[in-house]
Amino acid sequence: MGASKKGTMTVDPIDSHHHTPNNQPTILQESWDENAIKKAQLAFYREQRAGCYFAAVAAKDPGLYGWRQQVIEPRAEVVDEAVSRAIADSSVSTLSLIIPTVQTAAQLLDLCSALRRSRTVRLELREPFDDFLCLGYRAVVGEKRSWMTGFGPFDFFPLTRQSPHSELTLRVKPRPKYAKVMKEAPEGVLHLADLDMLGIAEAAFKTLWHKSLQHTAELLGHKPDLRSAAKTTYSLPFDLLTP
Repeated sequence: MGASKKGTMTVDPIDSHHHTPNNQPTILQESWDENAIKKAQLAFYREQRAGCYFAAVAAKDPGLYGWRQQVIEPRAEVVDEAVSRAIADSSVSTLSLIIPTVQTAAQLLDLCSALRRSRTVRLELREPFDDFLCLGYRAVVGEKRSWMTGFGPFDFFPLTRQSPHSELTLRVKPRPKYAKVMKEAPEGVLHLADLDMLGIAEAAFKTLWHKSLQHTAELLGHKPDLRSAAKTTYSLPFDLLTP
């Protein structure tokens, strides 16, 4: 799928990108400290660098909120196993797949290629926006689709997505039965905003909601657009996709 920066797509630049052969997977380096990696990602949320105050609260005690962090290799079968296990585990509602070996733009494109080979993930959004191609990956959770949010150490990502390590985060359980919802998700969609805030008072909930909107806009320097929207997993510069 490739074309002019704002034109009609014809060839898929992700599929045409040279990637690591299946028989030569990237293996996690023995020197990786998984606990340190997880702590660094949680600090990113706690410090409100993602813009979301709800994530900042949950990151203080992820287990309490059913938030599982898992450090993985960037391979389709590894993603499939991790997603399937999280769906089946009643104690898990949110899954963060942390992929520390994805550190360069080329490795990010390799990850996108791996996701295209996944059994549990679908690419349902491919849309140009300014000088970027926005990609939206969805995990299949029963009859629903879970929007996957991508983070990573890339300066071309929106600031709210620039985390210490590459990460894919998704909701793996239906929304709790809230008495009131601040914003409805599209039909059949699981959304990270569906996080169960465990009986937080309505006034406090509204405060966190409005603070999140304000802080996100402050970090971005403008109101959220397609590049930073929840439905977009990654926004990739067209220059990156040009051979």
